[in-house]
Amino acid sequence: MIQVAKGIRPEEVRQRSRHVLFVEGSGSDSFDPRIIGELFNGMIRIEPLGASYSVKSVAEALHPFHPTYYFLVDRDHHHDDDIVNHYWDNFPDPKTHNLLVWKYQEIENYFLEPDYLVYSDFLVLGRNALEDKIRLLCQQRLYLDVANHVIVSIREELKKNWIQKFTNPAEFSTRDQALIKLHNTDAFETFKSDVAIDKDDIERRFDDILNIMTNGSEQLEFGKGKWLEMIQGKKVFSQVINSNCFRVKNLEGNLLQGKDKINQVAKNLLRKEIAKQPDDFQKLKTLVEDRLSS
Repeated sequence: MIQVAKGIRPEEVRQRSRHVLFVEGSGSDSFDPRIIGELFNGMIRIEPLGASYSVKSVAEALHPFHPTYYFLVDRDHHHDDDIVNHYWDNFPDPKTHNLLVWKYQEIENYFLEPDYLVYSDFLVLGRNALEDKIRLLCQQRLYLDVANHVIVSIREELKKNWIQKFTNPAEFSTRDQALIKLHNTDAFETFKSDVAIDKDDIERRFDDILNIMTNGSEQLEFGKGKWLEMIQGKKVFSQVINSNCFRVKNLEGNLLQGKDKINQVAKNLLRKEIAKQPDDFQKLKTLVEDRLSS
């Protein structure tokens, strides 16, 4: 139902229009601006700014001139907990260009939390089946994502982007397969003069990240390790929603699939009362509300 707000003064409209939250995405139809827009329900302008590095670059350039511009990016492997928490605890902070970084790998990771996803009106299976599906899909790409965390950690140290991340989970079914792929990465040989990293160091990095994600378990378990936060959520969320766990119809009664189905499930969840939202969603909304009322 569309509601018409009454009694809004012109100065309130002008005040809100000055506040803009810039997020990742290549257009207004991208997932991040559409979904975050549902959380704020018109409270603030949401604008897409491309990839994470673009958002951060624009934040550095614009903040001195627009202190009511705010910037939000995915975690993308390379922010440690202390840095991320500093952004949230000190927002808005001119020293960090009013930048926030999701505490989870991507915004989609929040939608993989069973405690949140069970609120969906489109869920047609029980919680146990939903958890099994999430755990299975994350397990299938676990070693791929661990290997990519290793790749990104090396890229960040070298400040060079020529080491490409891996994409095929089928080639990373076990720890040993993942290490073989890492050891045989062509870029390490091609740019060996720039890479002072041996096989032992790669294996140490791999096992350290694997242990953080799984807490030493061979099979993923909810509440054990940080795998749900660190997995590539965008891929898994798409698979979960487009599985038999969810059933979504359009106004004509036709079943939705793909991007349309994903958007409907996400928007439906974000329209739930604020107490049902993930803690970081609640905190983000509170931070923005505080800025609008200050």
